[in-house]
Amino acid sequence: MQVRDLRIRCTFPDSELVHGVNFTLRRGGTLGIVGESGSGKTLTCAAVLGILPKQVELSHGTVEIFGSNTASFGKQQWVDLRGNVISAVFQDPGSYLNPSIRLGKQINEVLRVKKGLSRKQAKQETLRLLSAVHLRDPELVYDQYAHELSGGMLQRVVIAAAIAPGPKILIADEATTALDVTVQAEVLDLLTELKEREGLSLVIVSHDLAVVAQICDDVLVMRSGEIVEYGPTDEVLQSPSNEYTKLLISEHQRYGLDRIIESERLQVA
Repeated sequence: MQVRDLRIRCTFPDSELVHGVNFTLRRGGTLGIVGESGSGKTLTCAAVLGILPKQVELSHGTVEIFGSNTASFGKQQWVDLRGNVISAVFQDPGSYLNPSIRLGKQINEVLRVKKGLSRKQAKQETLRLLSAVHLRDPELVYDQYAHELSGGMLQRVVIAAAIAPGPKILIADEATTALDVTVQAEVLDLLTELKEREGLSLVIVSHDLAVVAQICDDVLVMRSGEIVEYGPTDEVLQSPSNEYTKLLISEHQRYGLDRIIESERLQVA
């Protein structure tokens, strides 16, 4: 995926929200997008997914996914792209699940619509997916409702639904923010495992540099709608050139970011 000079405007009141963003997601790679609330991270991802909110528009630039420029896409092309090629999970999994429908049937629907599976095939594949995201009792979870699961378990269900059609790119937008530290680590490990097993390319959006330090190959730092730093994760975190990036790192080092960076360096060595 290549994003070139991406600019996003609010039409009322008229103002530019994202200013000339550029980045590349390599096949099989993991890109981290870091920044404080309001920095433009989520809007950038929404533009990539073609789901910008009303009164917000992509005013300039291109998004190319496997060589296709999405600027020319019609409604059906977006429908075909989302899920089959690129998918996403977000911060609050409960808001993306229907509370009145059993969880298994919600994933079934994705599989039947996107892959054309029969009811029996869809159930078998759903159980496989629930097992793949390390839910201990897939048969039980299949028949449960969203309110019966913890936040971490719900996030796993949403990840299972997101990868069900077999996308090549998965965007995780603050997908671990609402989880406690232990569950957050488990979900990050799961995403890394799925990347390797399913052949995914990942975009990890977070305000937490420690998350990026653990699993991302490259990182871009956003502030006030623009990129202030972009490069290989170890270079950005060890030798930042921008004052804002330096501030983020100094704040996170109090919580052990330096130990995470050192641990990653030793694993690579």
